[in-house]
Amino acid sequence: MAASNSGPISAEARAALGEAIRLVLARWTELQVAVENQWGGRDSCAKANQLGESILSWFCRSKGTYSSFSMLR
Repeated sequence: MAASNSGPISAEARAALGEAIRLVLARWTELQVAVENQWGGRDSCAKANQLGESILSWFCRSKGTYSSFSMLR
């Protein structure tokens, strides 16, 4: 499995991590209520999506090693 140019993890691991983050955020009841009621304004949904992207970006840019990434294989 070759590493991608986007960071220290492979493209496959990045995709799996992105999906896991989306699933966790989708099950976060308080976040979903906030989005549905537009507590973050009209762009609450976009802000929730950006949160997921920011979390994924942080993990993919991190220079540290995480043994839990090996479990994604």
